[in-house]
Amino acid sequence: MWNKKNCQLSFFNCQLIIALLSVAFLAGCSDDDNVSVEKPSAQGTFVDARDGKEYHYIHVGGLDWSVENLSYDLNDQDLACVYQNVDDYQKGDYSTVNAAKYGMLYSYEGALQAIPDGWRLPTDADWKALEASHAYLGEDFRLLYGGYFTKNTAATAYNGSRFMGTWAYFWTATSDTTKDGEFYFARKKFYGTQQMERLSIEPTAYFLSVRFVR
Repeated sequence: MWNKKNCQLSFFNCQLIIALLSVAFLAGCSDDDNVSVEKPSAQGTFVDARDGKEYHYIHVGGLDWSVENLSYDLNDQDLACVYQNVDDYQKGDYSTVNAAKYGMLYSYEGALQAIPDGWRLPTDADWKALEASHAYLGEDFRLLYGGYFTKNTAATAYNGSRFMGTWAYFWTATSDTTKDGEFYFARKKFYGTQQMERLSIEPTAYFLSVRFVR
């Protein structure tokens, strides 16, 4: 039976089809073609006092942006990333596999809880300003393609991890008031392309990467 959950799952799974179709066009494309990328006016490091992890940041558009994905472990499978491979998923184990490279994935509430003191989740407007500057295309931004995680796997034979290494998904702090129910804007980008796309999703259905600003 077709229902809302299946519709959402199909929407995200269709990204795989889009990704495969896009590969054919990547050979002749370059992120440097006809795009002026704003360079950061400053950069530095920040240490999260909770776990001692060091993050780098750049200053662009009046904000400091983290240039690694957040990787603070909340130790809560309802809030924090469960980076699971097939074996972990089948055993039901909580895992932080690949977190060192891609950071963790979070539900929306998990993202809010995991942000370090003195920083915040970027708004939809913050992302729009970043996109206008094309700074996310620069090497300094270190865009990481962590994919996403979903617990809505009943209709498929796959574990909940999707598109690691090919798609990047990021939360914003801004709700989408044009939809019924609770939805928040997010961003997604496919590896090898210039465009950062805007979407809105339910805050508990999917786990996404997090960049933080101040």
